[in-house]
Amino acid sequence: MNQSPHRSVAPVDRWRLHLLDGSAPVPDRVREALAGGLEVTVPTSVHAALIGAGLIRDITVDGSEADDAWIARQRWAYRTTVTAPAPAPAPAAAGERLRLVFHGIDTLGRVLVNGTERATVADMFRRHELDLTADLAQGPADVVVELAAALAAAERAEAADPLPRPDIYELPYNQVRKMACSFGWDWGPVTVTAGLWRPVELESWVTRLVDVRVDAGWSGGADEPGGARLRIGAAAEGAPGAVAVRVRVTPVDAGGDGEPLFAAELPLVGGSTALDTGLPTARPWQPVGVGAQPRYDVELTLVDGVGRALDTARRRAGFRRVELVQRPDEHGVSCELHVNGVRVWVRGLNWIPDDTFPERITADRLATRIGQAVDAGANLLRVWGGGTYESDDFYDVCDALGVLVWQDFLFACAAYPEDDATVAEVTAEAREAVVRLRHRASLVLWCGCNENLWGHEDWGWKDVLGDRPWGARYYDELLPAVVAELDGTRPYVPGSPFSPAGTLLGDLHPNDDRAGSTHFWETWNRLDYTAFEGYTSRFVAEFGWQAPASWPTLARAIGAGPAAPLLADDDRLAVHQKAGGGRELLRTAVARHLPPATDGPGWYVAAQLVQARAVRTSVPHFRSLHDVCSGTIWWQLNDCWPAVSWSLVDVAGRRKLAWYAVRDAFAPRLAVLGDGEGSGDGGGPVLTLVNDTPDAWTPQVALHAWTPAGAVRELVPPAVPTVPPHGHVVLPVPPPGVDADVVVADVDGVRTARWLRPDLELSPPAPTLTTAVTATGPDAVEVAVTTDVLVRDLCLVAELAVPDAVVDTQLVTLLPGESATFRVTGPDADLLTADRVADLLFHDARLR
Repeated sequence: MNQSPHRSVAPVDRWRLHLLDGSAPVPDRVREALAGGLEVTVPTSVHAALIGAGLIRDITVDGSEADDAWIARQRWAYRTTVTAPAPAPAPAAAGERLRLVFHGIDTLGRVLVNGTERATVADMFRRHELDLTADLAQGPADVVVELAAALAAAERAEAADPLPRPDIYELPYNQVRKMACSFGWDWGPVTVTAGLWRPVELESWVTRLVDVRVDAGWSGGADEPGGARLRIGAAAEGAPGAVAVRVRVTPVDAGGDGEPLFAAELPLVGGSTALDTGLPTARPWQPVGVGAQPRYDVELTLVDGVGRALDTARRRAGFRRVELVQRPDEHGVSCELHVNGVRVWVRGLNWIPDDTFPERITADRLATRIGQAVDAGANLLRVWGGGTYESDDFYDVCDALGVLVWQDFLFACAAYPEDDATVAEVTAEAREAVVRLRHRASLVLWCGCNENLWGHEDWGWKDVLGDRPWGARYYDELLPAVVAELDGTRPYVPGSPFSPAGTLLGDLHPNDDRAGSTHFWETWNRLDYTAFEGYTSRFVAEFGWQAPASWPTLARAIGAGPAAPLLADDDRLAVHQKAGGGRELLRTAVARHLPPATDGPGWYVAAQLVQARAVRTSVPHFRSLHDVCSGTIWWQLNDCWPAVSWSLVDVAGRRKLAWYAVRDAFAPRLAVLGDGEGSGDGGGPVLTLVNDTPDAWTPQVALHAWTPAGAVRELVPPAVPTVPPHGHVVLPVPPPGVDADVVVADVDGVRTARWLRPDLELSPPAPTLTTAVTATGPDAVEVAVTTDVLVRDLCLVAELAVPDAVVDTQLVTLLPGESATFRVTGPDADLLTADRVADLLFHDARLR
């Protein structure tokens, strides 16, 4: 944030959108509406503008990508008139500079001022600044941004120099610097658009601060005082007169008028200044679940010889130290994230753009979505390389909540050109991204690309490429050099997955599970989620399982009522399943565990239940490998449209059953019932107690086994030792008996279960459920459920009747005679009477 009495920033947000020409027919009503230009508010895109005007349907609700495909084949223009701020003396004579700043132009085109080309643009992720001082001295300036069809340009580049990418992606997203997933992904639609997707502003100033750098580091341990170290750099640009920079550091919780923690005046020498100082009373910023997140406003004010403020820059920082520890051990090479000297066991989620049109994502929506990640127990979000560098609002929320951010540079699943023009764009793009984000406390890792190292090794690229460049220069040379020069405070890795070079293991495959990060997709593509228990990894950065979006979201997307008979092979859902062979893969994945459903709700709940079981098998397994594996990042948290995908919450923000499974599996203290050494060959259950908190843990443990005959057998647990902070212990489980179907562990009142036979070999009894519904307030009820026999994965699927209902818990396993209480909130929750609730209770036996 930069603002002072001598510097102003005004939005330039009123534009008119014009259709130029293109190669696809344009609907008559759209052409008519755009005949004189369509008034739009920037930031926006062509799609978003047409949706807002009611000219096309919203694909994130109930629209069709096929209906809007013509947009990608057109040329577009945005036009506005820019006037100088009032009063407007001759700017040049007064030394005032006027700059028009474009924070993001999507993607290819040029900017004209009064009919003269002043800039060309070729990178969606770049910032562009035009000097309009002389233009506005003559009066208002006519500004036009002409945008070419990025898809056509990508196709021309592909024809001239084809570069490999996965066969399922038909469009050459890798040929332009544009959000890759807008060309279609295995969870998202094709929405190749154009626009001014980030704000446009008019800045006026006489002199200003530039090259502002704020590094807030921490030395020593998190509990050791005096570890804060502040390093600052800045320079002045503009007219002479600036002589010093005043620095003021204030705790955020002290408010804007609070007593500063530190204040100083630094002289300008040769137009720049620097500071390196300790702050003995500052406190460390800690990840969520480890400690607090104190933040500090660092204010730099440029002053002249009489102390007048000329410009001000502000950065909000948190003091912490980040290390990626990769040390050889008996298992290979570790891959550990340490914050303030403490190993953080990463419980992460992959993040994709939360809307297929990112300019529509508000700060409130980000706070809600990231809050859902935190509520599920996540401590890290990985910003995936096929999307965007997120908005400042995203990192603001992560900084405030203590959510760590793994930031990919924007390369994904393809070979990329290394011609001079592209290298220049990538260099500028990376430098801008690093400078914008380097002060963020939440940002802990830079990553060069997503799956490109793996693709080059395994996906047949070498046969296609021969000796041609494919992007390695970016990941091995350019990007690490930019990070080292402009940041230098946090680690960089060349890609995900990756295996570090120069180890005693020799040259490793990028997806080697003995070192670096790994991606596990054969489980979904070919095997079953039970195969996760045979895997080890030093750090699992991608793995997942599919399920449909919530019932109301899907029903609205296909234009059906809430009672729509949606089944797995329903053609209306086909367009929302983007994975190659996804419909058959999902059908097979469910059929391995449950009989085929004969009704829509049955299929829907079964698919979501199997996804939840995939979570409960995979995440706890990797957490049980506590000292070998150091983190998991589930694919994926969110969706950008109504999808059948791997997400935990859908585009409307509704939780899938898997969200609740992740919340259980991400608990800081977790009990895992595993199969001995993970061999899966009858080694007998073991109980692993995982403690990812700073405090020791001595839990109370109860064990039971259940047989199909209805017997509940108490198993005497061994002596339970104290689990050390950030540690784990493994306990043997007494033999449950050859006739047992399940072992149940209750650890400090939290239940986990291990089923001892494959799902289709089980014959769970049909329970008789007794329910009682009690209103607890406006739009809030409690549903108490009691069972007469064991019931597995009891769920109250309230959204089948009340679309916006939120249930506090799901996936409950009860022994005979036990009860569970579901708390339901949201609009019309009080409509859930006892009669209606009976039809909304699902469990394993009902789905058979």
